[in-house]
Amino acid sequence: MKKLILSIALISFAFGFAQNEDKMTKTVTTKTKVKSSKGEEVAIKEKKYTAEQKLEVENNNQTNQAVRRDPVKIIESTTFISDGKNYIIKPDANGYMMHQQKDGETKIYGKIRKMPDRESYILVKENENAFGYFDNDGNFIVETYDPTNDKVILKKYNLK
Repeated sequence: MKKLILSIALISFAFGFAQNEDKMTKTVTTKTKVKSSKGEEVAIKEKKYTAEQKLEVENNNQTNQAVRRDPVKIIESTTFISDGKNYIIKPDANGYMMHQQKDGETKIYGKIRKMPDRESYILVKENENAFGYFDNDGNFIVETYDPTNDKVILKKYNLK
């Protein structure tokens, strides 16, 4: 009986961690405490975000084939963090809008537009344009050219 329970536990553990590599999943847990005359209540809310990527073979039936992923698509407003600041990316009619949260206020940070036939984006800000893409973890990576230092600066907006 002990061996049966142990084998069932091992099998369920192995299947529990088998995942499709084309999916990115993130669970956000929000705890809210409410104090009243009756005591303290804690409400826990979990929301699961899943993004799927489809793998495609570009040069089918040829010797050298390239596999590419479909771009990450943000369906609803998603929060990212960089340098201790929160950024929200929301879909709009032409791509995405990026907002910065600062001191409880939200202001427009820039527009994100998809490049044709590529998995890359242009981040259009007030004084500069930058090249960006989503990595395999769903983070938004932005590369900007700095003319004073003649270097490319990499900035990572981590999925919160």
